[in-house]
Amino acid sequence: MALSNELKKIKKTYGENFMKLCRSLFPTLLEQEGRLYRILATSFSTNCKTLYEDITQAELENELKNYIYSKVNIEEREKKIVIEKTPYELLEEAGYELTECLTEEEIQKFRKYYALGEELCTFRGNRLNRCVVFWAVKNGVENIKREEFEKPKREDEYGTSVMSIQFNREGICTVSIKNRYNSTVNNSDATYGNDLDMIAPGLTKGFATLLEKEYGLRLNNANIEQLEIPGYIVANDAKYYKYNMEINGDYYCPGNIVIKRRKCRKNSRTRKRNLDGLLLFRLRKKRNKSLLRKYRRFIC
Repeated sequence: MALSNELKKIKKTYGENFMKLCRSLFPTLLEQEGRLYRILATSFSTNCKTLYEDITQAELENELKNYIYSKVNIEEREKKIVIEKTPYELLEEAGYELTECLTEEEIQKFRKYYALGEELCTFRGNRLNRCVVFWAVKNGVENIKREEFEKPKREDEYGTSVMSIQFNREGICTVSIKNRYNSTVNNSDATYGNDLDMIAPGLTKGFATLLEKEYGLRLNNANIEQLEIPGYIVANDAKYYKYNMEINGDYYCPGNIVIKRRKCRKNSRTRKRNLDGLLLFRLRKKRNKSLLRKYRRFIC
């Protein structure tokens, strides 16, 4: 069977098996030349070479289909009616107490809610220099015990009972909803896919209004993760990136890519290389030994 130009592009970018999956799942979209590839190219980076294997092994075929069609209907989704209330009012209705932290001491008060080994790196200090920091604590949180959740799931009752909601002060203002499990679950800093409306309808607009009024920040929703794929992260360019390793909220990806604070950065191949999650250095000059010491923790 001859391949259309669109299927050829999908095959070249994401592999033959993923192309076949698309042909099976999206025959109607493929009737509109260029539409499916445009959606894929704006949703998945070119480093997703094992996308087919990762989707099928996690049995996410239906979720992928729903995600792609949600992109088709994005205009309708944006027209949904939103209740205009403050984040404090909306979260109170959802059963949470919302607190904004203005000092380091206020941040440290929330450490008590985290199990040993699951504390956020936020508690290490200096987070307020680059983020606006809130905490949402579920009513009755003292009755939700860590030991009762032997098989953690990101959006289970424990994981969402204490959430840190943080917004970048510098660069693109995006949200990170940090889970109580921290790194125990996949993409713990993207609870509910960073979609505030999943916590309470209208919460995105509520926070957007608050941030613009109080800080002059314009919230950008480019980092919403609508499809949870193990081993993938959504960067500020709204694309999914496959990653090999996550260290302190930074993601090290195939293709010499690092996602730092949700910003995508491609390393220079002449200075350092990110290969299967490891940074390898060319030590041509003596001064580069300092780089080796700096990044030794990434090297096995």
